[in-house]
Amino acid sequence: MKVIIPVFKNCVSASVVGMMDMLTLTENFYHHLPLQKKRWFRVELVSLTEDKKVNNNGFEITCDVTLSECEEADLVIIPAMVGDFASLIQEHSAFIDWLKIQYEKGTVLCSTCSGAFFLAATGHLDGREATTSWFASAAFRALFPRVKLMDEKIIVDNGRSITSGATMSFQNLCIYLIEKYYGTEIGNYAAKMFLVEKGKASQLTYSIFNAQKDHADDEILKTQHFIEKNAGEKISVSQLAQDSAMAERTFIRRFKNATGNTPSEYIQRVKVELAKKLLENETYSVKEICYETGYEDQTYFRSVFRKFTGQTPAKYKKQFTFIV
Repeated sequence: MKVIIPVFKNCVSASVVGMMDMLTLTENFYHHLPLQKKRWFRVELVSLTEDKKVNNNGFEITCDVTLSECEEADLVIIPAMVGDFASLIQEHSAFIDWLKIQYEKGTVLCSTCSGAFFLAATGHLDGREATTSWFASAAFRALFPRVKLMDEKIIVDNGRSITSGATMSFQNLCIYLIEKYYGTEIGNYAAKMFLVEKGKASQLTYSIFNAQKDHADDEILKTQHFIEKNAGEKISVSQLAQDSAMAERTFIRRFKNATGNTPSEYIQRVKVELAKKLLENETYSVKEICYETGYEDQTYFRSVFRKFTGQTPAKYKKQFTFIV
């Protein structure tokens, strides 16, 4: 099975080399298992320019071929990239046209992290579900409103298009592809060899709330600062509306228009971010953090926390408190 990984100056080198290694080494694993020999992944790195050597952040990657020399493939996997996404799409329009041609020929298009921007630019994700890095989700929604972005998910498979989440989730994508094309047994073996946690389905645990202040409503911006400064206190929407000299319904509408969240959701998300920081400090107990974030009911606090992180406070604390 021929796999193409495009390489360009704004890509994340770790995702390129990491995916190449994981998929190529799959062939070695079958020697340890009673499996029928198959036509394993054959990975080619493809430069998007006429120079096969791509310098990226001081790291040089030598590609097998250039895009103009590239033949048909079974899979194309677009790595993570950094920079202004709209500009990158415009700069690489020839590559996007090439992706469209490959899709029409039956090639499966995959992406990891922000590589989904190139995949979405083909139009083949319109009306379909997709995921990308949680930190790029706002930009993705702005550029591709017709795509059903499920940014809480790590992998979304539409059959002919497969997207995965934030940068290092390329490891989960590779295990998924190994299992999808060669079966559960070797997928499990590869996961063990690479120490990749299978079954991880959500990015929520890792996402950091974006305060959404890129708007022109000064009164709402003032309220946002107040909420963040007083995250440890009880905050009521009615009092916020009154302090803003607005009717409550008007305040809620203006707040959502400006931030994308209702005031109640915003308050909860700010409090959860405070709780996460406190939980990462091993001196605080979950009970103490419940009160430090302005909640009196621990059951309700756990419910809100789990809604936005996908985990209980106790499990989050265990995961992000460094213990040797």
